[in-house]
Amino acid sequence: KNFSERMKLLIKQYFTEQSVEINAAVFNSGADYLSDNTDYNAVFLDIDMPNMGGFEIAEQLSEDTLIVFVTTHDELVYSSLKFRPFRFIRKTYLDEELPEALEEINKETAKRNASSKFVIQTKSGEALLNVSNIKYIEIYTHSIRVYTVSGEILECYGSLAVMERQLNDFDFVRTHKSYLVNCRYIFSIEKNKIILDDKTEVPLSRYKADAVKSKFKNHLRSMI
Repeated sequence: KNFSERMKLLIKQYFTEQSVEINAAVFNSGADYLSDNTDYNAVFLDIDMPNMGGFEIAEQLSEDTLIVFVTTHDELVYSSLKFRPFRFIRKTYLDEELPEALEEINKETAKRNASSKFVIQTKSGEALLNVSNIKYIEIYTHSIRVYTVSGEILECYGSLAVMERQLNDFDFVRTHKSYLVNCRYIFSIEKNKIILDDKTEVPLSRYKADAVKSKFKNHLRSMI
């Protein structure tokens, strides 16, 4: 409890210095947090907690929530990747790593507020999507298919090259001449394909493999 209250104080101090008003709360159990109806932008989760650990809570969070794992267990970092954490903070390095995480959260929130919507032209008219809800985009025959987190597939008009330029700042990468993938949903990169977190397989061109690996590596670095 002392550690949590200290972290809350440091968080509030940081945002006060940035002239940003926030609502910060401490929950001493996973059940208490999940029973709260507040829509938090970011959640700091201890991986190792009694009754309900950080991974169990992460499974129940929305796709838009920025998850920051706070832990002493460095060996669990790889296991946590399937939850698409935004950052990691080691408890013994709280003073050094928390300000860096808060700075990135501040930037990400500002970016989302400024340009988190993506307009596509479908057969029935314009559709507005949250960029974070797009898993990948595919050229299919003479149209483009946008695959979303909810499982919905939207057929639209346009150029994949134009979409690539528009989504580049949001960590989308061209894996193949016909595919554009959101790095946050990549689980692994194989010899000639990308495996997404839901086991979907997307083709990987050997000409684009190095660029894809570099982009994904940079994406992972931004979370650590």
